[in-house]
Amino acid sequence: MLIVSATMGEGHNATARALRAAARRVWPGVEVEWADVLDVMGRGTGPVFRWIYATSVERLPWLYEFFYASVWHHRWFAKAAKRVIGAWSGRRLAAVIDAVRPDAIVSTYPMGSTGLEWLRRHRGLSVPTAAWVSDIAPHPSWVHEGVSVNLVMHEVAVEPARRSVPGAPVAVSAPPVPERFTPGDRGGARARLGLPATGLLAVVSCGSLAFGDPSAAVRELLGGDPAACVVVVTGRDGRLRRRLERGFAGDERVRVLGWVDDMATLMTAADLVVTNAGGATALEALACGRAVVLHDPIPGHGKANARLLEEAGLARVCVRPGELAGTVRELARRPERLRALEEAARRHASAHRLDDDLRAFFRLPGTARARPLPAPDALFLHASTPEVPQYVGTALVFEPGPPLTRKDAAGMLAAVPDVGGRLLPARTLRRARWDPGEHADPLSLVDEVESGDLARAVDAFFSLPLDTSRALGAARLVTGLPGGRRALLVKLHHALGDGMTVLQALLSDTDTSTGLSWAIRPTTSVGGNGFRPAAGKLAGGLWELARAGRAPATPLDVTITGPDRHHAVVRLPGREVRKAARALGVAPADLLKAVFAEAVHDVLGARPGARFRLMAPWSLRGTGSMRAAGNHTGAVSVDLPVGPMDLRTRASLVADGLRRRIDAGVPEAAHAVVRLIGRLPPRLHTLAARSVYRGDWFNAIGTVMPGPRREIRWHGSVMSEAYPVLALAPGSGLAWGAMTWGHWVTMVFTGTPAHAALVDGIAARTHALFAELAGDHAGP
Repeated sequence: MLIVSATMGEGHNATARALRAAARRVWPGVEVEWADVLDVMGRGTGPVFRWIYATSVERLPWLYEFFYASVWHHRWFAKAAKRVIGAWSGRRLAAVIDAVRPDAIVSTYPMGSTGLEWLRRHRGLSVPTAAWVSDIAPHPSWVHEGVSVNLVMHEVAVEPARRSVPGAPVAVSAPPVPERFTPGDRGGARARLGLPATGLLAVVSCGSLAFGDPSAAVRELLGGDPAACVVVVTGRDGRLRRRLERGFAGDERVRVLGWVDDMATLMTAADLVVTNAGGATALEALACGRAVVLHDPIPGHGKANARLLEEAGLARVCVRPGELAGTVRELARRPERLRALEEAARRHASAHRLDDDLRAFFRLPGTARARPLPAPDALFLHASTPEVPQYVGTALVFEPGPPLTRKDAAGMLAAVPDVGGRLLPARTLRRARWDPGEHADPLSLVDEVESGDLARAVDAFFSLPLDTSRALGAARLVTGLPGGRRALLVKLHHALGDGMTVLQALLSDTDTSTGLSWAIRPTTSVGGNGFRPAAGKLAGGLWELARAGRAPATPLDVTITGPDRHHAVVRLPGREVRKAARALGVAPADLLKAVFAEAVHDVLGARPGARFRLMAPWSLRGTGSMRAAGNHTGAVSVDLPVGPMDLRTRASLVADGLRRRIDAGVPEAAHAVVRLIGRLPPRLHTLAARSVYRGDWFNAIGTVMPGPRREIRWHGSVMSEAYPVLALAPGSGLAWGAMTWGHWVTMVFTGTPAHAALVDGIAARTHALFAELAGDHAGP
C-alpha cells in the first residue's frame, strides 16, 4: 500500500500513521510505502507552501478566507486549481507509483489526492485509490470524482462533500487516529501526568503550528472556573511557549507544554479539549470520548469544521469574547451537558472501525478510466487500417500433456493490461484514447479449432480482423497438430504494447514463471519510460535519420489491399546459431539479419551494390519501464548489403552498420520523433504518424527478441516453442520476428498472399543457410 501524505503541520501525517498502523493490523506483513507529495513535487516546494499557508492564516486571514470561499462558490475556480495542481503533483507522483507498483493507494493530503485523480484521467492509474478527508468539513479541494472513494469523518459531511463535487463517491470512515486515542480512565491519566485529581481540567491545543493566540482562551477558561487547571500545548512553536510561560508565570493553574509525544494520555485526563481548527486535534479528542470546544476558529477550514462539528452535536463553538467563559460556567452548573458531549463523542468514535473501513476500501475494484494514448502507442492506432491492421502476437506450441481449455487461454489473455478495452481514434480536438468499454469477458475472446498445419492455422487467425470496438485481443486454441501437439495463437493490437509486453504478460501466467525476472505481469505505466537521451546523441541520431532518405525500391514494396496474411514458420537450432555467430565474430542477432540479407539476395537475385533497408525495433526500456506495458521502443534502420558477397563479409558489414547507427543514437532519435509529433494537434498527429510509419522509409521490419532458455510449463504442459508474429507496415510487404526459446530460435515471416512465393522462398532459404552453417561449423 502506498500512502501519500504531506508535512503541513502534523495532522495529515497523523492520519497517515493511523492508516499505516491499521493496514498492518489488517494484513500482517503488508508492505507500506510512504511519499510526502510536497517533497515529491520538487525541492523547495514544501517550505514555500508551508510558508504561504502559515502566513495566510496568521497574517492575511481575509485572503485565506477569500480563497477558501472562492473554491466553494466558484466551481470553475476549483476545477482550474485542481487542473494545475493535479498535473504538477500527478506527474511527479508517477515515478513513485511505477517504482512501488502498489496494490492500493491512500492519500491524506489534498494535493496528493488531486495528483492521483489526474493520473487516473491521463495516465491510466487503475489501482484502488482513496482520499481520506481528515477534517470534519470537506471542501472541493479535498473531494475528487476520479478516486475510488472519498472517506469523510461523519454523516453530516456526506452532503457537503457530494455537493462540492457532484458525482464523487463518498463514504463515512472512523476517525483515522492511532489506537491509543481511545476512552480511558480520567483519574488514572491525571495521576500519571501529575495533574490535579479533582476539578475542571482543560487542554488547549492549536495543533503543531499553534495558530492563533491561546492566551485569550486560557483567560476565559479561568474566568469561567477560577479553580480550573489549564494545560496549554504549543506544539513546535518555541517562541509561543516562552511567551505564555512569561505571561502566566506564578499562576499554578496554568501549565505550558511544548511538543507532547503522549497526547492520548493528556486528552484522557481532560474534561474539555479546546482548539481552533477542528482537524486532527478535534478528531483525537473525540476518539478519547472528550468534550470539544472550538474557540475563535481560524479562517477557512477552521470555521467550516466548527460549523459541522456543532451541527453533528460533537462540539460547542465559541466565537464572541466571553463566550468560552460562559460555556465553562454553563457546563459547571449543568454537568449533564458535559456528559452528553462526551457520550456523543464516544458514539461517534465507536460507530465505525478504521480496520473495517480499510478492508472495505481494499475490496473496491481497480477501475480504469478512458485516457489519452501515449504517442508511441497512438502511432500504431493511427497507422492501422482495415487493410493493414497493426497486430502483434505469438503462436505457442505445446507438447502432448494435460488438456488445455478455453478458460485457461482466457486467463493468459487477461494477463495483458487493458486487453478488454477499446481504442477511440483521434478527433479534431481530442487525442486518440484507450477506453475501458464494457470490459469484455476474456472467455468470449477465445475460440477453438482443429488443424493439422500450424502455418495455415496462423494464416487463418492473423487474417481474421480484430473487433477493436469490443476488445483489443483474441486467442485461438488449435488442436490436431502432428504428434498430438497443440497451439495457442494470441494476437493483440500493437497500441497495447511491444513484443516485450506481450511476452511478459503471457509468461506471467505459466507454471514456471517464478524465477524468470522478466516474466512478471506488466502494468500500465503512469510515468512513461524515463526517456532522457543525451542531447549530443539525440542530435547525432536525428542527423543520421535525416540523411538516410527513402528506402530503395524492391519487389516487396506493395500497396496492401486486404487483411489476409501468409506466414512461413522456421525453427532453427539455437546452439548452432550461437556457434555460427561466434565463428563469424558477430552477435547471434546480427547473424540472423545477415542470413536474412543473404536469403534476400538468393531469392530476389539482387545485383552488386544493391541495398535492402530493414527497420529493426530497438528496446529503450529503462529500469522504471522494464515491467511496464506499452511501446517502449525506438527503431534502427540499416541498409543490408544484398549484392553478391560471402556470408562472413556480409555479416561483418551488417554488424558494423547496425552498431554505427545504434551508437549514433538512431533508436533514440526515432523514438523522439514519435514523441515529438505526438505534441501536434490530434488531426496533424494522425497524418504525421502515418507519414513516418510506412514503406517509403523501409522495405521490411525484422526483430530478434530474447526469450527463456529454460523449460516453460503451462497447466502442466510443456510450452516447447513460441513464434513471434509481427504486423506489416503500410507499403511494406514483409515482416519477420525471431526469438530464442529453449533449445530453438523460432522465426515467423509475414507477407501478403500475393507475395506468398517470395515469403516462402526467403524463409526456406534462411533455414537452408543455417543448415549449411551448422555443417560448416560442426564440432563439439
